[in-house]
Amino acid sequence: MPVWTLGGYHIPASVARELNKVLGIDDSPYEDLRMYWAVNDWLVDNDKLHILCRCREWPPTRDGKPRVFFFTQFHEWYAGWKRPEVLEREEDLDVKRWLEENGATDVQWVTLDDYYGFTRGGTRPWKWNRAQIEFKTVSPEEFLERSRLQQEKLKDSMEAWKLAQAAKEQEVFAKYYAEKEKRLGAGSSS
Repeated sequence: MPVWTLGGYHIPASVARELNKVLGIDDSPYEDLRMYWAVNDWLVDNDKLHILCRCREWPPTRDGKPRVFFFTQFHEWYAGWKRPEVLEREEDLDVKRWLEENGATDVQWVTLDDYYGFTRGGTRPWKWNRAQIEFKTVSPEEFLERSRLQQEKLKDSMEAWKLAQAAKEQEVFAKYYAEKEKRLGAGSSS
């Protein structure tokens, strides 16, 4: 399974909120660790597809604070390969300058292996249509009932699949025995 080594910059979430105001990004509906949704929408709308925004508590310890990452390098490698060395390039420094020109402070370079799921959705920003998502509070009883219904649907679909497999097996056996009978019948007539 591949591992991605990433390079980019990170800033405190509070600094990112100020940056978002300057850029005209409405991040108000999102908690600190979800504001990357709004930032990635803006990156797509403004043709900055070479930057992937993600959020995480950093460093990944109990003392970590919410940070917003702007990744600019993505290197795929596999166990047994030499880990790629990821150094700041001029293209990366352009992103750092862009962040700082728009008011970002405490911009820090980071190189890390992506064991956090940053690239799970790909290495480029994309817009997610959150309008289609409905959040609803349900009672524990309703939650359990929904789970039971999903289990039943899964069980029914598994039963249907098993029946289809059994029918295929019967068809294969029927063909096999029909051909075997033909061969035996043809061999006895000579």
